[in-house]
Amino acid sequence: MLKETIASAFRAKGKKTMDRKEITYTLSFDLKYFSHETSKKVVELAEKRGLLRERNGELEPAFDIGEVTIPPDFKPDVNRIFHDETIFDRIVDEISETTGKEKAEIIREVNRKQMELGNVLDVEVVALLYGLEMGVDLKEYIPEVEREILGR
Repeated sequence: MLKETIASAFRAKGKKTMDRKEITYTLSFDLKYFSHETSKKVVELAEKRGLLRERNGELEPAFDIGEVTIPPDFKPDVNRIFHDETIFDRIVDEISETTGKEKAEIIREVNRKQMELGNVLDVEVVALLYGLEMGVDLKEYIPEVEREILGR
């Protein structure tokens, strides 16, 4: 959901880069997704998760916004953005959206694969491997998985 939120801000402006103030303004006033303070926190979270990167004082998406599907009636759920989704959940969501498989099935397969590998790899890494086997491009999640694992 965070990825869709960031993509929609850049699409709304038709820009490839924006400064923090402009993204915050777009999310709060143009798109009316959040309060101004919440929009600031959303931008910070997107940076932390590696969805936005800084270049020459401006922020740009670290992914192709053209490849993100945003429903016409899209309205981000602030609770889901900040509280519910772990990196593992987002990887499973991406695999599910790309392959059409049910999330429960994907989680079972990831758990099975983790056991096959002797439980020596973190579940996020196994999910990346599983997605790769399924033909899903998950490169954008690698830096965040690395930060998550090294931060434990």
